[in-house]
Amino acid sequence: MSIRRETSSGPSELERILAARGVPAKLEARAGLAVLVVDRGTMTALSDPELRRATLTLAREHGFTHVAVELRDDAAQ
Repeated sequence: MSIRRETSSGPSELERILAARGVPAKLEARAGLAVLVVDRGTMTALSDPELRRATLTLAREHGFTHVAVELRDDAAQ
């Protein structure tokens, strides 16, 4: 059994805030872990330490303890 949950229909508040700050992502919640599913461009943008810190801070403000980034498989879409 998986504890992986996808967000309900439509983007969550955290997804909307992240997208507005240049981090478009699909959020999947796994207990206290926020999994951000991103494309290659967003993955590259997250190489910036300041953007990573801001992303983690936002996730914590929304009740998450940790953030993981998963690269979306564009070929599967």
